[in-house]
Amino acid sequence: MIMQSEAAGTAPDQPVSTGFMLSYLLLVFAIYAALFAPLLATLAIKLGQISADGNKAVDLGTVLAPGAFAALVAAPIFGALSDRTKSRFGRRKLWIVVGCALMGVGLVVMALGSTLLALGAGWFLVQIGANAAMAANNALLPDFVPESQRGKVSALLGIALSLALLTGPYVTQFTTQDNLLMFLVPWALCPIAILLLFRTFKDCPAEPMPPFGAADILGTFWVNPVKFPDFGWAFLSRFLVFMGVAYFLTYQFIFLSDQLKLDEATALETLALSQLITTVVTISCTLLSGWLSDKIGRRKPVVLAAGLFVAAGLIVIATASTIPMFLVGAAIYGVGQGVYFAVDMALVAAVLPNPEDTGKDLGVFNIASVFPQTIAPVIAPVFLSIGAVAGGNLPAVFLAGAVFAVVGAFVVLPIKKTR
Repeated sequence: MIMQSEAAGTAPDQPVSTGFMLSYLLLVFAIYAALFAPLLATLAIKLGQISADGNKAVDLGTVLAPGAFAALVAAPIFGALSDRTKSRFGRRKLWIVVGCALMGVGLVVMALGSTLLALGAGWFLVQIGANAAMAANNALLPDFVPESQRGKVSALLGIALSLALLTGPYVTQFTTQDNLLMFLVPWALCPIAILLLFRTFKDCPAEPMPPFGAADILGTFWVNPVKFPDFGWAFLSRFLVFMGVAYFLTYQFIFLSDQLKLDEATALETLALSQLITTVVTISCTLLSGWLSDKIGRRKPVVLAAGLFVAAGLIVIATASTIPMFLVGAAIYGVGQGVYFAVDMALVAAVLPNPEDTGKDLGVFNIASVFPQTIAPVIAPVFLSIGAVAGGNLPAVFLAGAVFAVVGAFVVLPIKKTR
């Protein structure tokens, strides 16, 4: 069945089809697989080819810094553009295609680059593309999915993201001999997923809206937290929890190679096993927590518990001196990640300020997800420098992530729109 989007400001009331749901989740998986593979493994391997000994952790922050700016500006701008796009293809489809294509270009630049500048430029393009695609894709949830299905869809999104996190390290084990394959194979599913998704819905052009001038561009970065406090608290909570998530995702490989002194092959195998454990635990907890959250009609206690589990896992990893202890920490972290993913999007949908600006508002909110991925490594040298440890104080990085996650867990409590 081909569904048609509702007029802007109209809440959907018809259940989405299975085809739409599965293809939507497949595209989320494809985008995140392409985005997280460099963060988890391929960028660290590439830095091993061009960085001086002992500089990988610091160089990682240098390379990811341009992406921090891209992540900040791209999501709200492209979200607002998709709200206003009058293409015959509809509001969202154009920007999903443009974003995924730009990701591919950026990944090629990273694969072929031989300097930190080239890697940084490539990552900048990847982040712009990923945020453009996800800003439009995320808006499909409030466009099409009724409230009664959002808990289920949010849980399934968590599963898609978890599988994407597993894909990067697993595939990388077989592609390290060719940089182009190493960076592009995780992205290759994007065009297929786009074709499948676009067959399931008709995306209507935007309704007439006021002109989009310079002042409006600045406005895309802002939702007044005083006027919309629930949105502000939810944004801050997600930002802080995802700071913890970012440190887990970005520094696992370097922790294994530099802190536990594993060779590249063993570190990759351990990373793949860590992601497998995390994925299995995450999916199990996501399914249970999503069902439970819909059953009891409450979101905040679930988010609170999730943040605390994320913090506990990071603390165990920070103190790990063996591979088994590291894997135990990854499993505990996986519990928190699974519980969080189960209700995250359902909570976000409940606090959006204006149904006519869902793309823009979700773009602003998406900053809380993607900005930590790049700002966390930028500020990591502050923690790496603690104690003047050779190669950097990697345990301090994971402990800092735990602190962020704990604070983020409690920040959700003042939200009033949802229980």
